[in-house]
Amino acid sequence: DVSDISQITIQNEINIHSQTHSAKTTANVHGFISAVLSMFRPDLTLNTTLPQKVRYESYVPSEAEVKAILADVEGTKYDIAFQLGVLGLRRSEICALDLSDLEGNSLSITKAKVKNEHERWEIKQLTKTENGKRFICIPDNLVEKIHEAGTIFDGDPTTLLKRLHKAQKELSLPTFRF
Repeated sequence: DVSDISQITIQNEINIHSQTHSAKTTANVHGFISAVLSMFRPDLTLNTTLPQKVRYESYVPSEAEVKAILADVEGTKYDIAFQLGVLGLRRSEICALDLSDLEGNSLSITKAKVKNEHERWEIKQLTKTENGKRFICIPDNLVEKIHEAGTIFDGDPTTLLKRLHKAQKELSLPTFRF
């Protein structure tokens, strides 16, 4: 019964939830509970102690690990995309690129492939941040590969991540982000 819920009830549930879920997920669950209770029990004020968030420490791969991944995807449809990733492009940016973004050795980064409100992939004329709009210079051999392929990458950002994780597993490498 909603009238039986107290601060102690909520704290106990959050403590139980936090044992098997991340701090972020637990905070999201608490936010949901708080929003629902504010509608049905506006008199109840929550002062729940949430678990401390753990800062993500990214793993930086060595040059040898990057070269191993690039060798693994060489000659596949992922080859160009992974080389662009090494140059600092995000997955969403790579997937939004087309041949019109390439002029000589200059690649224009002005858009991203993201999921819309219907969970379908679409290209938005924006980057993650305003500073993300930029031009990058790519090497001649990569320009040649793009022209030979006739495309940059035909797929979505999730596909790139799955392929990266597959290569990491096959090569017995630590898991790291694209």
